[in-house]
Amino acid sequence: MRAPCPTPSRETGFTLIELLVGLFLFGIMAAAGTSLLASAVAASDRAQGLAQDSGDLARAAALLNADCAQAAPRSWRDGEGRVRPAFSADDGALFTLVRHGWANPAGTPRASLQRVRYALEGDRLVRRAATMLDGADAGAATPLLAGVRQARLRLLGSDGWQERWTAQTMPRAAELTLTGPELGEVRMVLLLGPGGAA
Repeated sequence: MRAPCPTPSRETGFTLIELLVGLFLFGIMAAAGTSLLASAVAASDRAQGLAQDSGDLARAAALLNADCAQAAPRSWRDGEGRVRPAFSADDGALFTLVRHGWANPAGTPRASLQRVRYALEGDRLVRRAATMLDGADAGAATPLLAGVRQARLRLLGSDGWQERWTAQTMPRAAELTLTGPELGEVRMVLLLGPGGAA
């Protein structure tokens, strides 16, 4: 005698509606997870960019402070032989100065004085260090900060703060204010080395 076939039970599987609801919920969770991961990656990229900007700003401030602290009251000659002051802020750059302490690890025959020029080229703050103290060569550009929209320089002399500097002596201090969309507004007060205006 044949055994009767078991009748299929409704509890052995999922209905089509249950499968669709499950897939819908899984899709919502996957989309939320993807969105969360994308925002975490964007936040990480933004944090790395801010760390890079902070490092660039610290390096620029260190170079500016070092150059200004070692400023020397020594004039120099341009490519046409004209005598230029040790510090100038009216030659198309933010400022140009002569500084002591140019390291010479190779012992090459050259002066320990160096002419340094800071300028805003496009949207970048650039430092140029001349290979020779005298002459027209301004030196290769070293970009310090990007995204600088405006730079403002004030100089402290015996008569107070001034926008321009035409004296043959060096100022006591310089106030450099840089502004940009990512940078915000950064103000640095730089003390100049011995020989500043009395």
